[in-house]
Amino acid sequence: MNPRNAVDKLYGEIWADDSPALEAETEQSLNPRGTDWLFEAFEQLGPQPGQLVVDVGARDATHTIRLVRQHGLRAIALDPVELHVELARRAIAEAGVEIDVVQAGIEAMPIGDDAADWIWCRDVLVHVDLEPGFAECARILRPGGQMLAYVTCSTDKLEPREASWLFDVLAIVPESTQPDVIEARASDAGLSLVSKTELGGEWRERMLEAGTWSASDDLLRLSRLRRHGADLDDPRVAAYAAARVWGVYQLLGKTCPTVYVWTSSG
Repeated sequence: MNPRNAVDKLYGEIWADDSPALEAETEQSLNPRGTDWLFEAFEQLGPQPGQLVVDVGARDATHTIRLVRQHGLRAIALDPVELHVELARRAIAEAGVEIDVVQAGIEAMPIGDDAADWIWCRDVLVHVDLEPGFAECARILRPGGQMLAYVTCSTDKLEPREASWLFDVLAIVPESTQPDVIEARASDAGLSLVSKTELGGEWRERMLEAGTWSASDDLLRLSRLRRHGADLDDPRVAAYAAARVWGVYQLLGKTCPTVYVWTSSG
C-alpha cells in the first residue's frame, strides 16, 4: 500500500472509530489462571500419601514444603546452587516437615533407579542440557511415574537479538526454550507426553488483576535504568533489566509459559 494511503486509512478510518466493542471486550476479565493452578494441576494427577516427589530445582523448598503438607508425600528437594540448599534447609526446619535436601543438578541426581513417583520441575529446564536432564528424570521415575514441568518457552515473536541478550544474561540454553526440542528430548528419554498446557500471559494477567505485580513499575524502572546511563554490560544490571522484561515478554507473547506432564514408560 502507498504510504500516504496507509496513513489516511489509519488516521481517517481505523483510529477515527473509537472501537467501543474492542474496548468493552478487553475490559472484561478472561478469568486467567494464577500460580496456584500449578498445584491444582498436580493434585488432579492423583498423588497419594507416602509417595516420593523429587522437586528438581527446589530453590528455597517453598513448593516442596507445600506439596508435602497438601498430599502427605515424602520428598527430596534438589538444587545445584549452594545458597538455595542453605535456604531450603532453613525453610524446612522452620516448617517442621521432613524433607531431604540434596545439592545436585538435574543432569546427575544421586537418587536410585525407579525411586520416584513424581517429579516437580518448575523454571529449571531452560537452564540445562535437556538430553542428560531428561535421561536422569526417566531413570529415577518408576514405571508409570509422572513428571510435571513448568517451562518458559520462546515464540517466533521473540526477535533474535532480544533472545540472544535475554538468554545470555539469564543463563538460559537457547534450544531448551524451544517446544519442539523439549518434546523431542523428553520422548527420546522414554517419557511419554500426557498433556501440554500453554498458559501464555495468563499468570501475568492474574497478577495484574489482583494487584500483586505491576508491568508499569517494571517498565518505569527499565526506562530509568536507560536514562540514568546504567551499564547494561554489568552482569548485575543486565540481570536486573532482564528480570524486569520477563513478565512483560509473557504479556506480549514473546515467551509462552507452558506446563508439561510426562509419564515414564519404564
